[in-house]
Amino acid sequence: MNMAFDGIVLSRVTELLNETIVTGRISKLYQISKYELLMTVRAQNENKKLLVSIHPMYARVQLTQLNYPTPDFPNALTMFLRKHIEGSFIESIEQVGLDRILKITLRGRNEFKDLVEYHLYIEIMGKHSNFILTNKEDKILECLKRVSPSDSIRIMQPGITYSYPPLLEKKNPFENRPETTNLVKEFEGFSKDLAEEVTSRMEQGEDFKTIMNEIKESKELYITRGDKEKYHVIPLHCFGKKIDQYSLFDGLDAYYQFIDQKDRIKQQTSDILHFIQKEYTKNVNKLDKLEKTLFDSHNSDEYRIKGDLLYASLHLIQKGMKEVTVDNYYDGAKMTIELDERFDGKTNANHYYNKYQKAKNSLKVLEEQIEKTKEEINYFDTLNTLMDNADYYDAMEIKEELENMGYIRKKNVKKLKKKTHPHYDVYRTRDGIIYVGKNNLQNDYLTFKMASRNDMWFHVKDMPGSHIIVHAENLDEYTMRLAANIAAYFSKGKYSSSVPVNYCLVKNLKKPHTNKPGLVLLGHYKTIYIDPDDSFYDELEKVEDAR
Repeated sequence: MNMAFDGIVLSRVTELLNETIVTGRISKLYQISKYELLMTVRAQNENKKLLVSIHPMYARVQLTQLNYPTPDFPNALTMFLRKHIEGSFIESIEQVGLDRILKITLRGRNEFKDLVEYHLYIEIMGKHSNFILTNKEDKILECLKRVSPSDSIRIMQPGITYSYPPLLEKKNPFENRPETTNLVKEFEGFSKDLAEEVTSRMEQGEDFKTIMNEIKESKELYITRGDKEKYHVIPLHCFGKKIDQYSLFDGLDAYYQFIDQKDRIKQQTSDILHFIQKEYTKNVNKLDKLEKTLFDSHNSDEYRIKGDLLYASLHLIQKGMKEVTVDNYYDGAKMTIELDERFDGKTNANHYYNKYQKAKNSLKVLEEQIEKTKEEINYFDTLNTLMDNADYYDAMEIKEELENMGYIRKKNVKKLKKKTHPHYDVYRTRDGIIYVGKNNLQNDYLTFKMASRNDMWFHVKDMPGSHIIVHAENLDEYTMRLAANIAAYFSKGKYSSSVPVNYCLVKNLKKPHTNKPGLVLLGHYKTIYIDPDDSFYDELEKVEDAR
């Protein structure tokens, strides 16, 4: 349960939302994942993005500056919500006490141009979090997560009248002083983390009312860094000394940007990852069978020997016999040979010669199939590694690659505007620019189209990973190790130590004769060894996200 976003944090969020988007008009709505809605609100002469998440671990409401990928085509729920919400004005935003429930009142016009009132209820309650749209009389029109009678006593279905969940009777901490040491049980809106911080401060002589006034006036978010990062609207000194300060909504962006990104990407791209993993497993199993068949084919000489021995012993064989024991003049021992009782000795001998010839002819085909299957295994192993570091756009380009290669069928959908190039990440360092490709299309584009001949290229040795291009006038050891770290981090060796990274000038690279993208042939190159970590993020400035 996301207790970091407690009732006290929501109270500060509510006040800032009232200051920024009340009277604003909802111009667009998207469902960007199973748990998230993104609304564009036109308020105070600018567009603001309101994010609502009912994720079991990361539920929250906030304004965001981040760019979230939106579906090209809306689902049925999105169409329904757009019909009722888009074009409506936000009349009020209020928190229910200090509980984690937000009520947003909207006014707009229906399809008959009549004035209508809608209510949005956002409940932030761990796995029970929900987003509910009701009419003026609080009859549920739709909800992001429907709850049937078999799942809970509290039903969430269209047609049911909305009611608040059971609320505990607690005191308002802004109006009362503590009478017990258990602040969570005594006061509304308190999480365990906040209670621990307030208790620690009071033990050091700080007055409770003073602390609550600091909370009430706060428009900031403080993130305490450490093994377990925590945040609140006041610094949580009791959990660590390294604390970063942000404005409230920027702080929520900073905290959740990477925490829930992978979960969102997993939801949006699970079908692609499943296909890649299935193809990888299929080819691994295929290789095992082919190698067993190849082993049997290498033993084909046994068929020829049996044919020779049968021809030498025709006088011992008659129709109806199931086997014959003959002298093996190759090793001086006896050999028992199985026979087809329907045929004579000569025909049985020819059957063994035919098996020998077939096995001999299949060797070349088997070796070709084994080589091709190994290439497929390496290809899908590469895609699997790239998916591990992919954002939504990277994953969509991997899907595009699979479609272009004929592995998956292209859907007959409305044709979108063709991109001039794949997107890729661009960072500025103190000595130049670093370009990062995170899928095969990006890697090919950066290495063979965008890069200059004298740019430096980095890639992990003998493992799948990103192509890193460095454009710098003077490439010093600092920048080289930085680029090598990025190459190792965005590779299959991400969690290894002393990872070998090859580097060379782009002019020393050639594209092999293959239809598989992302592959290169190296000319003159050197190797550097690196322990990968994510420290490079602190040393780089992201200057562009080329899309």
